Amino acid sequence: MNFNDNKWDILIEAKRTPIFLNPRKIIEYKDLIFLFVRRDMAVTYKQTILGPLWYFVQPIFTTIVFMTVFRYMASLGTDDIPPVLFYSIGTILWSFFSSLLTIHARVFYSNKDIFGKVYFPRITVPIATIISESIKFLIQFALFTVIYVFYLFRGYKHFLSIRLLLLPLIVIWLILLATGLGLVISSITTRYRDLALALSFFLSLIMYASPVVYPFSELSGKFKILIALNPITAIIECFRYSCFGTGAVSLYMILYSLACTVIFFLGGIILFNINEKSFVDII
Repeated sequence: MNFNDNKWDILIEAKRTPIFLNPRKIIEYKDLIFLFVRRDMAVTYKQTILGPLWYFVQPIFTTIVFMTVFRYMASLGTDDIPPVLFYSIGTILWSFFSSLLTIHARVFYSNKDIFGKVYFPRITVPIATIISESIKFLIQFALFTVIYVFYLFRGYKHFLSIRLLLLPLIVIWLILLATGLGLVISSITTRYRDLALALSFFLSLIMYASPVVYPFSELSGKFKILIALNPITAIIECFRYSCFGTGAVSLYMILYSLACTVIFFLGGIILFNINEKSFVDII
């Protein structure tokens, strides 16, 4: 039989370039992505008493702690935003960002068993992570919306603006930044595990270098410049501005953050595609 006469159902071939993404393959494996999403949602709170209620418990208690420590004990301002709204949206955004970054940073090591046994587009795992974490974010954002509507009926003057239409774009911006950073770190940690072990520690430090528990407008001098160099600063400030009409974000900060997002995302995709070919032999 002539080998060339065979008709194959699936043809596996190497990527043309490291930045290559095949949307057709992603659509073809949409059922697998759905299974990964179900796995991620089920495993997170498996064998817990409260189950999905932890989606609400975490931001509520974190907001209460932040309000007590930073607002009432440290007397930090909130840009005339009701404290519960200021701290809750900062908590939700940071939780979304840090979860995406952490999971993507461990994507190779966490999935090494399944990656080494069967072929499927590896990019489906990060896509599933984005979907599952976005669902978690939407659930928590629904809680924020309830409080938001409560203040709306109380006549808070900065609500209900056309700026709210920018929120989906800002969320996508955050997703791309977190995904790019995570994939860059994951590619490095296939050889050097030190960064993966130190990631949680660095994230806790970076949170305080971001306007999560304080408004950017209250900073001055060198500290303000340093915090402005953090790409997530512009995202958080833009989100608060869209919701409340207050914030100290500038056009230069936005352009800088967008440039960092593009660089990290493209770099992450390139490194991910390069490392997926050989990481099984390294880990």
